[in-house]
Amino acid sequence: MANQTFKVVGITVHGDSTKVRFTDDMVRRIKQFTKGGASRCEFIELPNEMTKLEALKYMATQPEFASANDQATIADCITDREKEASKGIVKVKATKTKPSVEAIKARAKKPVQAQVSTESTSTEPVSE
Repeated sequence: MANQTFKVVGITVHGDSTKVRFTDDMVRRIKQFTKGGASRCEFIELPNEMTKLEALKYMATQPEFASANDQATIADCITDREKEASKGIVKVKATKTKPSVEAIKARAKKPVQAQVSTESTSTEPVSE
């Protein structure tokens, strides 16, 4: 889904909810939202098919969406998309250089010392 592209992008307002919408069929989506009671349903065609992040960045430059509310909505969507895109990135720390053969030999295992028993081995009878 991350590489899905769209031909149309826009903003809809339904009650207190303002959302950015993506589609390939502008007419169908406008009919769908106006029938559903959206108070604003404004879409633009993109110059070419774009991913959601590309479309949002293009949309931010268009005069139809120049109002402060629209720019804030678009900026929030861009932030969310960038966070979502970075989820798949794995950060790996660089490791130190490999140890030399001499360093490996220097940390060779020390011989195990035999344990000496401290118990007495006398043959005296134990009194009861």
